[in-house]
Amino acid sequence: MNIDTLAGEGTQTKGDFKRGLGEVTGDPKLQQDGAADQLSGQVRKGVGQVRDFVKNNKAASYTAAGIFGLALLNSLRSKGNTRTTKRA
Repeated sequence: MNIDTLAGEGTQTKGDFKRGLGEVTGDPKLQQDGAADQLSGQVRKGVGQVRDFVKNNKAASYTAAGIFGLALLNSLRSKGNTRTTKRA
């Protein structure tokens, strides 16, 4: 485990608490804040897990980075080709 994994778990737990408290009190803003914290915690925890994976599995991480890079390039290319035309 690294700091990202631990911080992500903490943020996710904080989000669980906020969301639950918002549901009990009927406060939609607190529910939304809790949901945002949950998502942020999950992302940071995922980043930590990826960092651990890369640290422990160099060859597999290079392969994964290549695949991710190709997927990102294809995604960017497809966004560049979508033009909207006005119809008369």
